[in-house]
Amino acid sequence: MQTNLYNMQFETTILSSIIFEPIKIEECLSLSLKAGDFYLPFYRELFEVVTELYEKNIVDDEIIKQKLGNKFDEKAMLQVMSANPVSNIAYYIDEVKKASKLRYAQEISNKIKEVVQEEGDYNQVLKVMNDGLNNLEQNNNKLIKINSINTIEAKESEFIGKNWLPFPKRAVSLVTAGGGVGKSFLLLQAALRIIDENNSKVFMWLSEDPVELSKFRYEMIVNKVLKSNIEKYKNNLDIAGSDSETIHFLEEDRYKMNVSGMFYQFKAMLKKYDVIILDPLIAMFGGDENNNAHAKQFINLFSRWATVENKTIIFIHHGTKNSAQSRGASAFVDAVRLVYQVEIIKNKDEEQVEEHMRLITLAKDNNGAKKYLGDFQVKRQVFPENSKRSISFEMSTI
Repeated sequence: MQTNLYNMQFETTILSSIIFEPIKIEECLSLSLKAGDFYLPFYRELFEVVTELYEKNIVDDEIIKQKLGNKFDEKAMLQVMSANPVSNIAYYIDEVKKASKLRYAQEISNKIKEVVQEEGDYNQVLKVMNDGLNNLEQNNNKLIKINSINTIEAKESEFIGKNWLPFPKRAVSLVTAGGGVGKSFLLLQAALRIIDENNSKVFMWLSEDPVELSKFRYEMIVNKVLKSNIEKYKNNLDIAGSDSETIHFLEEDRYKMNVSGMFYQFKAMLKKYDVIILDPLIAMFGGDENNNAHAKQFINLFSRWATVENKTIIFIHHGTKNSAQSRGASAFVDAVRLVYQVEIIKNKDEEQVEEHMRLITLAKDNNGAKKYLGDFQVKRQVFPENSKRSISFEMSTI
């Protein structure tokens, strides 16, 4: 069955109605009708011009013609002016938008066919498909969702790991430290405590370490730090390691950064997890580490994922040389909701003390983690106590 991808009668009815009674443009805009929803290019131009003139309170046939200039189509304009204006245009707007979405879906379908025929790249097909669906979803909604303050239920930010190292839910957080400090140990323990506290499903990609080494560290933490039972965690913690090739979720194409099609595969694979911990950020970035635009685009990609699909996402990131401060573009820090900096504890002579402990600084706190952490700086046990030999061996592998 052939589906109608446009309806000239409905489009001319809308345009005739807003020219005859310009205040109806407000109804068009409130229902998210856009110039691109019209089929004919002239009708798109006409809708934009009438909208612009309405804002200036000067909608007039002659001024419309002047504004359109050489884009003016006398025959198409005659069809508009011959159409009968209606008092209720909501139904017509809805039908025109439906046809517009079908045309867009057809356009995406054609792009997918082109990629299959010309490139034969499944990841590129997936990217075209997901980009199309995301754009369709965004175009289906109003620009922003406006709420009456009286209808909103007040809630504080929700956190996981509140009893040890809190992280905001539905957000992206960053944990930074210099080399050899024990970031992976810290986050392994945080993951286990989150499982204890929230019964969450946690995925960790410790991409610099073999999975066997991560398992060794995991057992050390469970047995000697938490002094718990390994059986408690077997159904809630999954990991990947250096045997999985890292993915650049941003890719440069003709001087523009695009989202890799593999990002959407990655999201689909991790649908069942509540908490996702990725180490290190830079291995999965793909952009210029010092470029703020690239950094913001990357973090925003994960922030939208976290918000829409209710994920808690934590990146482990390298600090600057001899520092726990985040390396690279400042937008890495600006775009996340929380940042922890991890440091070795030293005495006044700059000698390391309390080898099994680490100093955690809450360097950024948009959601109120301090309420649960207790202070902006705390100490946390990362390694087994009185195990210098074991710690030295382990740290040499980080």
